[in-house]
Amino acid sequence: MEPGLYLTFFTEGEPVDGELPPVGPLEHVVVRGQSLIADRKNGEADPSSGGGRWIEAEHELRRATGQEPGGTTRSDLRIAGPEGVYLRFVSFGDTAEADPVPELGPYAVVVVGRRGVEADGDPLATRAGTNQNLWELTGVGGSALVGVIRPDIAFRTRSTMYHPDITPFRSGATPAPMRPVAAPVAAAAAPAAATRVAEPPRAQRPPEDPGLTLRDRIGSEPSTTRSNYMVAEPPQREWGGAAWQLRYAIIGALVVLIAVFSVPSIRSLLSGGAPTSEIVAVGTAVSSAGWTYEVGSVRRVARIGASQARGSYVVVQIAATNRGPAGAQLSANNFTLSGTGGEQYAAQPPSSAVYSSALNPDSSYIWPTEFPVGRRVVVPLIFEASSSISGMELVISDLPSTRIRLE
Repeated sequence: MEPGLYLTFFTEGEPVDGELPPVGPLEHVVVRGQSLIADRKNGEADPSSGGGRWIEAEHELRRATGQEPGGTTRSDLRIAGPEGVYLRFVSFGDTAEADPVPELGPYAVVVVGRRGVEADGDPLATRAGTNQNLWELTGVGGSALVGVIRPDIAFRTRSTMYHPDITPFRSGATPAPMRPVAAPVAAAAAPAAATRVAEPPRAQRPPEDPGLTLRDRIGSEPSTTRSNYMVAEPPQREWGGAAWQLRYAIIGALVVLIAVFSVPSIRSLLSGGAPTSEIVAVGTAVSSAGWTYEVGSVRRVARIGASQARGSYVVVQIAATNRGPAGAQLSANNFTLSGTGGEQYAAQPPSSAVYSSALNPDSSYIWPTEFPVGRRVVVPLIFEASSSISGMELVISDLPSTRIRLE
């Protein structure tokens, strides 16, 4: 599949096998109310070669972009791409837009519905405004985004740029909500506040780097430090002196604790036992000699396009970064899904019918074909597992001592 953005027009609640196939590839997309601004990436496609459903999908795109009258007949939009989907909430055409919102992504699938925007299951924004024609951000991606309101959404993929009329994001800018600010505290409260001891200034939130991904920004939220606290007063120093007088008792207690907790490790070494596997959570980056992996989202579905699961499909979206030679390929055999009952399931190969192909054009999942050195590429790992599986963990063959807890 060619790089670029692919759009699927659908109606919430309709059967997956009744949906139209995706159309694309597109260079960039801007969602403006019920209409779209979109440009072909590789020229105009010939819809007649794909049959009736492909023609109808092309007609939906033409109606959405104003090339044909009548407007779209399907109210929801799914956006995907083999190189991941990046997006920004914007005011299209406003060259003087104040405080542009930073970029979010990459995501595998973004859904723009009548009530909100979801990306890999994360709720990014909900409808706002008297006519429900604005987007109010939920704060996923940083606390500074909570309550920010923008009318439009711009999309790109790794190999394309945003529409030229989109205001670039300025590093260090913090978006301001387009809504009334809470009224200040009444002046009558000032005398009571004046009697309080002055507190040291709080550490300021550092500006967000537009190059960071959504989950990088979540992980970089500032934490409260003790660097601005006042020096300990004399009573606290007295406690320090008492601790110094008890130093021998404290040292003895530490020696006993070290000995107690070391016994199981010594026993394991003497018996030839292997070290315990490290278990990390979703969103934690783990690295082998040639790759870095980071799980972004996990979901279960019973059906993917025309492919029905014998149990359920577990879709694990990971961001893989090639740290080895150019041209390296990621193998599905590298990944295994395990459960608490000891069951294990291999990832579906790229040739499987669960991925988008001529056999299953309604699938929104695409196995990437290129992994440029040093760049994150979104990979959908799909496992066909029992519906009752629990305690799921992702096992990666080139990281035998690390497991990623998925739930």
